[in-house]
Formats: sequence, structure tokens, C-alpha cells
Amino acid sequence: MYFAKNLQNPEQTKTMLENTARYAKERIGLPVFLTVDEEGGQVTRVAGNPAFDVPEFPNLSEIGAAGDTDEAYELGEQIGSYLKELGFNMDMAPVADVLTNPENTVVKERAFSSDPETAGRMALAEWRGLKSQGILGVYKHFPGHGGTAGDSHNGYAYVDDTLEELKSGALIPFQEGIDAGISVIMAGHISCPQVTGDDTPATMSYTLISEILRGDMGFDGIVVTDALNMGAVTEQYTSGEAALTALNAGADLLLMPEDFQDAYQAVLQAAENGELSEARIDESAERILRVKIQMIGEGVAE
Repeated sequence: MYFAKNLQNPEQTKTMLENTARYAKERIGLPVFLTVDEEGGQVTRVAGNPAFDVPEFPNLSEIGAAGDTDEAYELGEQIGSYLKELGFNMDMAPVADVLTNPENTVVKERAFSSDPETAGRMALAEWRGLKSQGILGVYKHFPGHGGTAGDSHNGYAYVDDTLEELKSGALIPFQEGIDAGISVIMAGHISCPQVTGDDTPATMSYTLISEILRGDMGFDGIVVTDALNMGAVTEQYTSGEAALTALNAGADLLLMPEDFQDAYQAVLQAAENGELSEARIDESAERILRVKIQMIGEGVAE
């Protein structure tokens, strides 16, 4: 996962990504996910840097308001084109959140719409545009950040919807994406107390990831957590607790623990003492390998 501070100019970025890809191939013979937050509009690590001569786009809320899925597809296509040229193979986009809370500031300009059907159509169009350029799009932030008032970057954020309300609103874009064949979803640090009965964020919730996302909605792709160094996690969990809880909930990739070594050692120890089963690890390994082998087959990575 690369951020603005990692990306100095096109030449440096290409060299860095080529080297990282080579390390992975030499070590395990498989590609590594080379990813960035490049949504278009407000969140652009590449387009927001004047050293990169790439197109800039309006906020997703403006694109969604126009209601033209061709525009959303072109957004994904053009972003995908310059990300591929630089050496990326994954983008933490599209934003599939439905903006239902007017007090929400986190995804106010980043969400396509307050209408779930429109948000779903736009997200899918952007994902297809990215895919046309060989970039793996990541739907985020399950189960939807558009209904929260809090910002999970800073602390606790929750949605007060019941499961039925989620299924008729915030989950619609995710379900449409799953039905269309998306292979990666990011779980957000969003609590759904009316669904789970407690304040556990989605990234740590077996109910939300394994029972609802996988069981009810039929998703068998990769679940990546939102960044584990965000306030919603660090205020409640150590890095080790967060990593282990997320894996046992059904997550496959752990993004940016606050203390990497603490997270790593906790997972290693849990695997050795049986707290984390080999079968659970194998499930995630299989999902990750399946996507990476598909990437090789499509010529996205060697």
C-alpha cells in the first residue's frame, strides 16, 4: 500500500514498484498486490501530486449526480491506465458507500450518491473501467460508511441500521458488485450494534464478515481490512489483538497494523497454540492465491 509520501515522481515510482514486484517473484514465485488509494476527486495519491502529469477528475459526488455510468467507467479507465503505466495492479477503489447521513464528513464528496441503486451502478462502472486496464478494484467500505456520523480514522463510528435496513440500502452496491464478480472488498471499522448486538467494528466481526458478507451475500473473494492504525481500532485493541480478531472474523489481508511486529508475533503465536486454526489460515491463503493466479492468467502480473 503506497501513499503520497512514497510517490516522488513517475521514474522513482516505476523503479520502486518494479523492484517490489521482483522481490515477490524471487521469494514466492507469485505477484504481490501493489496498491494505492486513487479514487478520483478528493482522494488521489498520484493525481494530487504535480510531479505526475495525469488527468484530474471532479469529486465522485459530482459524477454520481450527473447519473452517467459512462463517465464513471471513463474515470476507472483513465485512472487504471496511468496506474498500470506506473506499475500498480490494485486500486483501493471504487467507493461503494451510500451517503445517507447528511452529517457524514468522511465520504461526503467521495460517495457517488445517497441513492443505493445509483451508487451501485456508478461503483460497478468505475470498477469495470479499472478492470479494462488490468487494475484490480477494491470495493469499500463494507458495510457502508455513508450512514455514520463519526470518522473511523479518529475513533468510534457506527451505523444504527438493522440488517433489513442495511440490505435495502447500504449493502445494495456491494451485493451488485458481488453478483458481477468482484474479487476484493475492504471492510471498514464501522460498528452495527443493531446487527451484531455490540460495538465490534466490521473488520473484527464474525457476524458481519463470515455470516453476512460471505454467508448471506455469497462473497468468496478476498476481504481486506481498512487500515488497522486508525483510531477506531487503536483505541480499543492492541495491534496483536486487532490482527487476530480480524483473522478469526474472516478477514484475509491485514492492512497497516499500528505495530507490525506485535501483529505478526500475535498471529504466529496464535497459529502455534491453536487459537488460530490452520484451516482458517488455509482459507485465506486459498482466496489470495486464487486471485493472484487469475491475475497471472489475465496477464496483469507475471
